[in-house]
Amino acid sequence: MAVATTASVIRTLHRIQRQLTDLRSQLAAGPKQISVQTKRLQNVENEKSALAETLKKARKHSDEKQLLLRSSEAKINDLEAKRNTAKANREYQLLGEQIDADKMAIRVLEDEILESLERVDEITSQQPTATDNVKKVTAALEELKKQVQKEAAQLEKEMARVLSKLTEVESELAVETREVYQRVVKHKGEDGMASSEGGCCGGCHQKLTGKMLSQLMAEDVAMCRSCGRLLYEAETNS
Repeated sequence: MAVATTASVIRTLHRIQRQLTDLRSQLAAGPKQISVQTKRLQNVENEKSALAETLKKARKHSDEKQLLLRSSEAKINDLEAKRNTAKANREYQLLGEQIDADKMAIRVLEDEILESLERVDEITSQQPTATDNVKKVTAALEELKKQVQKEAAQLEKEMARVLSKLTEVESELAVETREVYQRVVKHKGEDGMASSEGGCCGGCHQKLTGKMLSQLMAEDVAMCRSCGRLLYEAETNS
């Protein structure tokens, strides 16, 4: 059985670290999706509450107008009673003018009441849609939570498998190289490693020294002087 070179071990570790990064990204995506859907639910609930409050105010406004109408009608009745008992022509005439003015005001008020009732009907007709939106978004959120929970269980299972493999491969490194590897991974994760590309660092693209190139050709690893990445020679297909 062939003994794994330092470069091949680092190459494998880099691949595993990339897998872990991808798995962590997928795990983080679920809660983010739930957060977005939760905010959407809050928005439609707020819209429903705002609509209910608008309806409440519209009904109150309509009720106030109708109360004012009844009060105005009662006032006219009172004025007409006074006019019927008026003894002086001047008093009769003044009461008549007041009654005519109040009746004109009532006609305006009746138009306003009609508009307010139409507004109440308009807002009321929007409530079923607002309620339906809340139900739909709530159902979508619950379905998303179940899906995320299911996917998270599968991802965590895969994560445990990959971590176990990572530990197994890490044990193949010499102590000195392992310390360097652990240090770069601690600070940069999978981005702490890169393959060489055309005599340059695959991470920062700085040109490598002759010594570094010799190390890589010998299937060893090298440290980029510019970015601090742990470098290995790219695997060839030949």
